[in-house]
Amino acid sequence: MKQRNLFVWMGCLCVGVAVFAAWSVQPSATAQDPKPKSKEETSASFEARFWGFLQSVQYHNWAPGPKQGLEPFRGTSPHGTYLKMYVNRAAAADPKSPPHGSIVVLENYGKDKARLLFITAMYRVKGYDPEHNDWYWVKYNPDGTVARTTPGTGSKPIAGKFKACIDCHARAKGGDFFYSNDK
Repeated sequence: MKQRNLFVWMGCLCVGVAVFAAWSVQPSATAQDPKPKSKEETSASFEARFWGFLQSVQYHNWAPGPKQGLEPFRGTSPHGTYLKMYVNRAAAADPKSPPHGSIVVLENYGKDKARLLFITAMYRVKGYDPEHNDWYWVKYNPDGTVARTTPGTGSKPIAGKFKACIDCHARAKGGDFFYSNDK
């Protein structure tokens, strides 16, 4: 009987350690912060490093966005027909007013809810763009390359202080550029 109790206790301990380890991998505003290393870091360098960061922390294991479940929900243009939202610990802790260090990731899916079209991310970096609530915007292709505008509009990377993102998200209630807490 004592040996069985020991196995039960050891099993509970292992589960507890696994849960703690999974939670501790999730980034916060201070731990493993992907913000630009210096003002000299190029946009392309940062975007590649940020993609690597998102992959390394396995963002798809983060909490779903405010009032979102784990299933895809209806999206609107310019995002996919269906979306999945993930937020890091900083954004999950205060979704009504996401603090600096908040990261929001949207997986943008087609009509079939299965074909991944893009991964878009918002990252709130203190001092990055105070006029627009310090959000950094980026749209990645599924392979991690930064999406670009059409050739007719200059094939510009969709990243940084991207005007279309700013103009759209400026309409979010409360002036925070974050729609998900408006519902």
